[in-house]
Amino acid sequence: MNIVIKPLLFVAFLTIVLNGQAQMVEILKLDKSAFMIDSRQKMKINFKGEFNGKVLWTSSNNNVATVSQDGVVKGKSHGDAVITALYGTQKAECIASVDYEGQNPILPPTWGLFIADGEPHVFDGKMYIFGSRDVENGFLPTGERDWCSRDYHVIYSDDLIHWIDGGIILSLSDIPDEFLNEGDNRLWAPDIFKSPLEKEKYYLTFCVNNNNGMFIAESKSPLGPFINVKQITLNNEPVRVIDPGTLVDKDGKVYMANPDFYISQLDPADYSKIIPGTYQNVKEYMPDDNQPFEGPSLRKRANTYYYIYIQNKGNIKKDGAVPTRMAYMTSKQPLGPYSYKGLIITNYDYLNAGNIHGSIEEFKGQWYVSYHMPLADNELTRVACLDKLYFNTDGTIKQVLPSSSGVKGYFEAGDKIQASSGILFSGGRGDVRIKTRKEHTENKYVFNYIDYPYSFYSEAGQWICYRYMKFERKIDNLQIRVSTESQGSEIEIRRGTENGKLLSTLTLPDTNGKWETVEAPVKIENNGVEEFYIVLKNNNSKHDVKIDWLIFGNN
Repeated sequence: MNIVIKPLLFVAFLTIVLNGQAQMVEILKLDKSAFMIDSRQKMKINFKGEFNGKVLWTSSNNNVATVSQDGVVKGKSHGDAVITALYGTQKAECIASVDYEGQNPILPPTWGLFIADGEPHVFDGKMYIFGSRDVENGFLPTGERDWCSRDYHVIYSDDLIHWIDGGIILSLSDIPDEFLNEGDNRLWAPDIFKSPLEKEKYYLTFCVNNNNGMFIAESKSPLGPFINVKQITLNNEPVRVIDPGTLVDKDGKVYMANPDFYISQLDPADYSKIIPGTYQNVKEYMPDDNQPFEGPSLRKRANTYYYIYIQNKGNIKKDGAVPTRMAYMTSKQPLGPYSYKGLIITNYDYLNAGNIHGSIEEFKGQWYVSYHMPLADNELTRVACLDKLYFNTDGTIKQVLPSSSGVKGYFEAGDKIQASSGILFSGGRGDVRIKTRKEHTENKYVFNYIDYPYSFYSEAGQWICYRYMKFERKIDNLQIRVSTESQGSEIEIRRGTENGKLLSTLTLPDTNGKWETVEAPVKIENNGVEEFYIVLKNNNSKHDVKIDWLIFGNN
């Protein structure tokens, strides 16, 4: 029996040649891989392609989410449920995350979806984030270990709180073999633009590892599939760099930047060719004290062009490769000359931060910065983050501090704050204060629970900082979920700094290693939005004091 799969990624039929006769078999594929909803909210799961088979729908946990036999999911209570569609021997799954508190990272850890290098773009009233996809602990199924993986996912949202994973939009296997060399085994940072000439056409620009060149593929939707892969060339020769960043100008011209730190115009015939004579070097405008490294991105606001790129912290040969600074330049012309302006955001002080990569985008009148952070105990696994961004009157950008609260700007009374969303740590960037609740053996993207991380303390004086909390006088109590193995350890909650105003002291019981919720009174004297700190005042055990989440409340 010969099996032939049509080249479209999301085709809903499989052609099987059996005894010389071609037969069409329906393939079960869902239009979502994961999504977030609130209790009592509904979400419809649809099929990709022209699927008409009779499907049996089930939920792994009806207390969290139910599903009707026409694929409508209804949120019931906080948690995660795997929604399964069965068609004969075929099975497709989707994770429903209910009542996930919006914060950074923006995706629930249960998804196992690690998006790095995020390029945000708005199409049809939704923000889409296109990025490379890390795998847990950096491992591919083959045993290789590095940044990124062999496929791209896209996530999107209409409120920047509830996100949907649209699934795979392009894989390494979609690139023609003639364009690849031995060792090209991962997809690195992509970008996207909507055709200024055709109403429903989108172009994905992307690259592979080993600097083997930049590529472009097309689709009728930002959700893919992206097909017809071509190499991007200059004078009929591949441009062998990475990280293409693109911009469609008001006049319909399309520009592209790359981390040789050139900017150029693309030929509108199919956008796979750079127009000779437009390939302009902009590296001369960048400061030498923090060297340019990678990840250029292009944006325009009013009449100003922004060339965003990633700086190394210091000299690469002298200080090592630590590209943790998102910097930018501005110009009144797309090809320059540019003027260096400073930093947008940096994650250098975060645990094990090896790099940062992202861009900025306007959504419903507010600008945001998209970036990634590493998992605190594994720099090869990075997670997507998003924060609000503001401009000065002269068009320069006010530097953003990475936050725990994300696009909300701050947590409020009643919000459940995951302890793993801490942003600064007493031991600095070399400290590791976050663990996951169980070890994982899966090394590829699967619909499988990856439990929520928690924070832990082992020595008196250790602290973790959280940005930001809206403190109000009405807040009078604190709930905190902890796990201990002795009685009498104490935690302090302080405001502003690790030695700032004391809000509450909690003497912890012995929970015998189980998770229990402890409550204590809180005294708020002044309203305001500030950082807060969880400090381990003393530890009466040789074991860790573990913290899952906390809630500032009002009785």
